Amino acid sequence: MRDKARGGKAVKIDTLYEFLLLASTLNYTETAKSFFVSQPVLSNHIAGLEKELGVRLFNRNSHAVELTEVGAIFVADARKIVDDYESAMGRIAHYREGVTSCVTIGFLLGSYGSFLPEVCRRYSVKHPGTEFEFKELEIGAVQRGLSQGTIDVGFTLFSEAGNSNRYEFRCLYRDRYKLAVPKSHRLAKRSSVTIDDLRDEVVLAPRFDSFRSTLTQTSVRLRSAGIDVRNDDRIVDAAALMATLVSSGRVAMALDHLSVYGNGNVVFVPIEGTGFDLCAGPMWKKSQGNGAVESFISFLAKETKGFSREDYLSRQGADTLPFE
Repeated sequence: MRDKARGGKAVKIDTLYEFLLLASTLNYTETAKSFFVSQPVLSNHIAGLEKELGVRLFNRNSHAVELTEVGAIFVADARKIVDDYESAMGRIAHYREGVTSCVTIGFLLGSYGSFLPEVCRRYSVKHPGTEFEFKELEIGAVQRGLSQGTIDVGFTLFSEAGNSNRYEFRCLYRDRYKLAVPKSHRLAKRSSVTIDDLRDEVVLAPRFDSFRSTLTQTSVRLRSAGIDVRNDDRIVDAAALMATLVSSGRVAMALDHLSVYGNGNVVFVPIEGTGFDLCAGPMWKKSQGNGAVESFISFLAKETKGFSREDYLSRQGADTLPFE
């Protein structure tokens, strides 16, 4: 039986949304505006929530609003309730719409263009029970997601020789490591460089990550050739890499598709020699057990049969692509 001292009314999910935003802003006026209600209405909702819980969630005076100790504790619980509610509503919506499976795709920004969402749309038209979820990830996060099962398919870059034991994959086109240099750097105007050209340079690289195996292999190769490769904690993603290169005047090995982050400040120069090429395409676990994944990969291969590397990278719109 519900404690009568707590009012006897169930907490509304909308009130939890209001509580969470107020806990973030600590401003009643700003929070009320965000929910298109008046400040007195918001105050009544929060007061009702506090009455239902039997505790004070906020301390409020004429100068400031602050969470109480128990209010700070309740933030995590309220967030979990809201997350569970949204997940449940999503599952119910899928049921109503006849969705029987969801394929989660992790992809590298810059390495895939207009074709990916379009081929997923075409697949959904022919298989209306399948829905797609997309996650933009760094290359290490793609393989980590495959390993941990948080994504079903990773549109990524890989070495064919290094993944055959654990993963299935399909090579759509070839990518390549290049030398990323600031526009003002002495090597920026070169048509190509050799490893010997790097002997007087400091080549930046992120910290070791077992899921960035191709980048680690490249760094080891450079070190073996006597190149000064330095790990830099500031390099957490592609955008940070470009900013670090410009601010430091140093260079780095970077995949060709990352040139979209250069913003005209970083030049990508080809490196002469072999061993810098990679495959670009979908990768998925051999033990996946998701029939929709294998079906989708087969569909993808047929739909993009006549595609060139430029077609896969194009951002000009799906109507310009040579779909089958």
